[in-house]
Amino acid sequence: MSSMTSPWLVIEGDNDGVFFSTRQLQRKPTLVTAKGWENVVGVVAKVIEENIAASVFGFIDRDYREHLGISIDERNIVLTDLRDLEVSMFESDGLHRILVELGSTHKLPSLPCGSVDVAEVRNAIYAIASKLGRLRYFSLRKNKKYSFKKLDFSKIIDAKTLQLNNEKLIAQLNSISDDAINLDFLESAFAAELPEKLLDARYLCSGHDISELLGLSLRRMWGSNNAKEVERDKIESKFRIGYSNEAFEKTQMLQALNRLLEG
Repeated sequence: MSSMTSPWLVIEGDNDGVFFSTRQLQRKPTLVTAKGWENVVGVVAKVIEENIAASVFGFIDRDYREHLGISIDERNIVLTDLRDLEVSMFESDGLHRILVELGSTHKLPSLPCGSVDVAEVRNAIYAIASKLGRLRYFSLRKNKKYSFKKLDFSKIIDAKTLQLNNEKLIAQLNSISDDAINLDFLESAFAAELPEKLLDARYLCSGHDISELLGLSLRRMWGSNNAKEVERDKIESKFRIGYSNEAFEKTQMLQALNRLLEG
């Protein structure tokens, strides 16, 4: 990095690399995947510490760090506006496009004018994703190690109604996690007081949970797709395609990133 004059942008994962590779960024930085936000922060901090002349910047998901007392040096790092990039894409017009492409006209909720009631879909997804978000946040506060990445949503969510089955969630987490969970812990997580900002689903919900839930809903509740057609990776791919440059340009995160890149 230190031998190059063009800027570098360090990002968390491969999906971020795909996202940024098609975006119009100032000075066209070279993208580097660091495999996790801690590594992004570490690389940028090392550049500052060693006073390397290269322009190296980081982009990471907001997550729950500010509410868990985890502080980082943000001088050359940009945080997502919402909890993560996937939530920003879910909030965009890209959701409407995906619903029209993958949903069933006779199953999707509609407005009096006949178009898809995107707000109803979004709210229904947030209602369940918020429960999982509460559990994610509460478990981090209690230092519990639950393997949310390994959850099979088709086994804990009713595809017809999009309702969460608490008992099945507990059973699955116990089968894949280092720490055990019981109904008392789960109910405490759902009932626990949240920081004011996390009362907003856009900061509480994980974008990956949202993508899983949307894909599941398009199998039976709002669509008739097979599981492979609407698996999480494919849903997130469609969001990246459907998320316009115009929408991204209006975000604070892109404006902050371009200010850094411009120097």
